[in-house]
Amino acid sequence: MVRLLFYFSTFIPGGIMSSVKIVDKNKLDQLAAKILLKTGKKFTQQDLLSFCVQFSDEKLDEFIAVLQKASRVWDKEEISSLEKKYILDLGEGTESLSEEVDEVLYGAE
Repeated sequence: MVRLLFYFSTFIPGGIMSSVKIVDKNKLDQLAAKILLKTGKKFTQQDLLSFCVQFSDEKLDEFIAVLQKASRVWDKEEISSLEKKYILDLGEGTESLSEEVDEVLYGAE
């Protein structure tokens, strides 16, 4: 899978220009489409990013908790447990093994 980097330049009040790298622009496009379908309003990518920053700032404790979960460091005992549960159990139902491992590591979407 090829990941493309997109750069967005935004004007910050006070006259400062800023560029932000978006690794998965497709997710931002999907978010814009979902919001359009639910609200009937179209927002620019710049507006969406600004709203996301503002929302995260208002819900800072929840946002930090999500960040910590997403970037947690696994110790050897946890990895060993996962290996036993998911990697070594290659019996029936292995079709969804990759998705289950991702869910354990990164949480449900």
